[in-house]
Amino acid sequence: MVPKSNRKKQDNEEVIAQVKRLLEEKGRETLELTKKLMLEREENIQCKEVREALHYFADNYWNDLARPTLISITYEAVGGNCKKVTPIAAPIMLITAGIDLHDDVIDQSTVKNKRSTVFGKFGKEVTLLVGDALIFKGFIQLQLALEHFQQQKATKVLKVIEKAFFELGDAEALELRFKGRMDVTPKEYLEIVRKKAADVEAYTHVSAVLGEGTKAETEAIRKYGRILGMLAIIRDDLIDMTDEKELMHRLENEIAPLPILYAAQSAEARSSINLIQAKHQKTKEAAHRILEITYQYGGFAHAEKKVRELVEEGFLSLKPIQHKKEELRLLLNFMKTT
Repeated sequence: MVPKSNRKKQDNEEVIAQVKRLLEEKGRETLELTKKLMLEREENIQCKEVREALHYFADNYWNDLARPTLISITYEAVGGNCKKVTPIAAPIMLITAGIDLHDDVIDQSTVKNKRSTVFGKFGKEVTLLVGDALIFKGFIQLQLALEHFQQQKATKVLKVIEKAFFELGDAEALELRFKGRMDVTPKEYLEIVRKKAADVEAYTHVSAVLGEGTKAETEAIRKYGRILGMLAIIRDDLIDMTDEKELMHRLENEIAPLPILYAAQSAEARSSINLIQAKHQKTKEAAHRILEITYQYGGFAHAEKKVRELVEEGFLSLKPIQHKKEELRLLLNFMKTT
């Protein structure tokens, strides 16, 4: 018999492998179309730095298969044909890409996944300009794509996206108040996480609307998207805990990851972490010490419990769904892997 720890590792590896195959199958076509739209008429851009930044982002940095995959699967989950949703998914991806660029500026993120961000490589001004261009182009392309749908559906889609990105902006604004603070409660942080998951909910909601899902299916898919978005953020928190540079960057420029906030509910743990920060320590040893404190005071246990609760809630939300339930459950299970 394989030991439990090894069995769990094998199960996680299998889930990760399945998700990678799913991402390629369902997300690649939309991603490539989005990149094509990004670089369309680039010859009209006279500024060399902006052209280079746009190419760097499209050709070397950006490889977001998750969002188009989710849009495709949720469209099919209510009985739609995924080929029909690609022209809608690509513009939404453009908008999201632009917002991601702006987020890097807000968070001062110069490196992600061991690669320089556009902000890290080209600076704030160029990054903001490229982000603006992608957002504007995305909305124009979305309006053109929606002309092939009934006016009522098109209006509903635009309202869903408008609501989602206003909520997302509100979350980013609220997050600014909590940067670098250890007195943020998990409840406060999780409310921001819920708001930041609005964009993922919007992707699934739009898919259900365009796929002509029933009222029950649309509500289920919408709720599933919000839960999946929250899980993705918390999963990133757990991953950031294992990257010394990213962890110290988070503590200085963003809200601390959820496991640390759980641990910091102990006054002793909070005092120890604050002392490390007060000494302006950004060393590997400082990161390891914070990791030890987080383990010692149950931060990881609480965060993992929250993940399990959300995954179970996600499973329950899928009850009215008849199609693609296995793939939707797979994405939930993936959120438990790190």
